[in-house]
Amino acid sequence: MITVELFAKKKPNNRHWYAYDVLLGGEIIVSSSRDPEHDLARALLARGIKGVIEIIDGRTGKPRSRIDIEPAAKHGIGSNLDRYNWKPREIGKDSPLAGETEPLGIQGREAA
Repeated sequence: MITVELFAKKKPNNRHWYAYDVLLGGEIIVSSSRDPEHDLARALLARGIKGVIEIIDGRTGKPRSRIDIEPAAKHGIGSNLDRYNWKPREIGKDSPLAGETEPLGIQGREAA
């Protein structure tokens, strides 16, 4: 099993999230990530590394989590400190179809 170290960076102020650096063999492979497990999985998969990886807290040396690289690489939103992309609003079943201008339940005047 591969082991990596996770280091929390100092928060700029209390309103911001933590960001993390992930080291593999002393080399930073993920930097300033708010979603380190999924970013790590994508970085390792891009290097051709598969299987289960154990994440160790870099400060305490205690295990934090284990992840299976391939499934974890498919999850996560956004990327390192970029804005998150939210899903557009879904169109409800009662919404008018595209191009329709008449409100539901109100019929227009018929041509004379």
